[in-house]
Amino acid sequence: MELDKQKNFKDLVQMTSIYKGIPEMAIQKDYLICKILGNLAETEYVQNCVFKGGTSLSKCYPGSIERFSEDIDLTYLPKGNIKKKALSRELKIVEKILIGECFFEPINAERNDRNKSSQVWLNNMLKDTGIKLEIGAVVRPEPFEMRPIKSYLQEFLEAREEQRLLKEYGWHEIFVNVLDIRRTFIDKLLAVKRHALCGTLKNKVRHIYDIKKLMDRLDIQEFLKNTDELRRILRLTKETDIEYIKKRATARDYDPVGKFAYGSWQNIISAAEIKKRYESLHVDLLYTSIKQDFSEALAVFAQIDKILSDIGE
Repeated sequence: MELDKQKNFKDLVQMTSIYKGIPEMAIQKDYLICKILGNLAETEYVQNCVFKGGTSLSKCYPGSIERFSEDIDLTYLPKGNIKKKALSRELKIVEKILIGECFFEPINAERNDRNKSSQVWLNNMLKDTGIKLEIGAVVRPEPFEMRPIKSYLQEFLEAREEQRLLKEYGWHEIFVNVLDIRRTFIDKLLAVKRHALCGTLKNKVRHIYDIKKLMDRLDIQEFLKNTDELRRILRLTKETDIEYIKKRATARDYDPVGKFAYGSWQNIISAAEIKKRYESLHVDLLYTSIKQDFSEALAVFAQIDKILSDIGE
C-alpha cells in the first residue's frame, strides 16, 4: 500500500515534522527520495547503480550532514562495454523503474546518451516542490558499498512501535549501493576549489558546510591520517575530474590533477559574499536555526591544506 495515496499521509507528515524538528516539505521530499530508491532496491538493477552526492550522505550516513538535500544523483554501471545508443536505452529503463508511478518531467537540457535527468514529484506535491533525479554513466565511482536507507516517516513509526502500520505500508529496510563517505568528502573538497576558480562558488557554498561537518567525524579524521588511502582516493577523484572537465567549460586556471594549493585561491573562498551566504545557510538550508561560524570553516580548509601539502598533494 502506497502511503502517499492514503488520507492519513498529511497527518503522518505533520507528526513526523514535529518529531524531527524539520519542515513538512522536507519530510515529503525525503519520503519521495526513499520511495524512488525503494523502487530501485526491488530490482536487479540495484547492483548496477551507485547513490552519491549530498543526499547520499544525509540518508546513508545519518548525522553526517544536517541539511536539506533535494536531488538523487546516481551513477549507472553497465555490464561491459556497450554502444552509446544501447547505454541510453538502459538508462531509460532504469529511470522508468526509479520513477515508478510518480509524476515526472524530463529536463531536456541535461539529457543525452550518457545522462538522464528529470524532475519528479508526488500527486500531492507541486512540480516545483519535487526533486531532481539524475542518472549518468560517465565515470566509475569507487569505492562503494551496500548501505541501508529509510525515510523519516519510517523512523517515526518505528520510534512509536507502530508495527501494524509498518506492515500495512510494506516498509522494511532497503539497501542500495552508496559511494564511500571518504570519496564523497574528497569529491566535495575538490569541488570547492573547482567552483572557486570557475567563479561559481557562491552557488555551491553548501559544499563548504559539508566539508566542515564531515571533518567532525572520526572516520574522516582517521582517513586523513592514512596517507596511502588518502592518496588512492585523491587519485581516483582527480581521474574522475579529468572526465568531468572534458565535458564542461571551466576556468583555465583549474588543473584537475594539480595540487590542492589552497593559498592560491584562499582569497576567493574568503570573499565577503561567500561569508555572507555561509552564515545564512541556517535560514533556508540547514536543520538548525543556529548561525554557522565561517571562521571555523576556513580553519578546516587550512587544516586540510596542511595535511595535503605534507604528502605532496
